[in-house]
Amino acid sequence: MIALPELSFRRTPVTLVLMGVAVALELAFTVRPEMRVDFYYKWLGILPCIWAGQLWRPFTSSLMHADPIHAAFNVYWLAIFGQTLEIRFGSYRVLGLIVLVSYVSMMPEYVIGGYHRRELVPIVGLSGVIYGLFGVLLVGRRWESPLGAVCDDQTVKLLIGWFFLCIALTYLEILPVANIAHGAGFLFGVVYGLAIFDARRRVGWLALSALMTVVVLSTLIACPGHPGYEQMRWYR
Repeated sequence: MIALPELSFRRTPVTLVLMGVAVALELAFTVRPEMRVDFYYKWLGILPCIWAGQLWRPFTSSLMHADPIHAAFNVYWLAIFGQTLEIRFGSYRVLGLIVLVSYVSMMPEYVIGGYHRRELVPIVGLSGVIYGLFGVLLVGRRWESPLGAVCDDQTVKLLIGWFFLCIALTYLEILPVANIAHGAGFLFGVVYGLAIFDARRRVGWLALSALMTVVVLSTLIACPGHPGYEQMRWYR
C-alpha cells in the first residue's frame, strides 16, 4: 500500500474537504445508526426524486458509505489520488472532475440496476470516483512518469483485482457491490485521461468524452422505462 501523503489545506483544499465530509458523515452514522437510513432517504441518497429536481443526490450519495471499513478504504485512496491530481491540475479542475465522475458513475449504476431490481437498493460510496481518478492516473503515467509514483504496477494490480473480486462477491451473493459504478467510473476516467494527456488525438478524445458524458447526464432529465422515472412522471 502507498503511504499517505502529507496533505496541506493550502495546496489540496478540495481533497481535504471531501475527505472531511465523508469521515464526518460516517462518524455520525456510526454513533447514531438510524441516521444513515434517515439521511439517505430524506436528503443525500440517490432516489427517484432526482427526476423531481433534486439533482444533487448522485453526488451526495457518493459521500455516504455503508460502514466504517467502506469509508476508510475510499477515503484512503481519495487522499492519495486526489492530492496528486489537485496539485497537478488545481483545485477547481479537480473539484469539477470529482463531481462529474460521481455523476457518470452513479447514474449508470442507478439506471441500469433499476431496470433489473424490483426493490430499492441504496447506492453509496466514493468507489466510482476512486476508479475514475485511477483511470485518469493510469493513462497519465504514460505521458508524465511522476504520476506513476501513486499509480504503480502494484496499485494497478490491486485495484483491478479488487474490481473483479467485487464482481465475484456480488455474483455469489456474499457482498452486494456497485460494480457498474466501478466500471463506469474507470471507463470515464480513462477517456478523460486520454483527452487530458494525449495531445496528438485530443480533439477526438474530447469529442468522445463529451458525447459519453452527455448520454449519461441526459438520464437526469429523462429515463423512459426506469421504474423510478415512470413513478415520478406519473406523480407529476
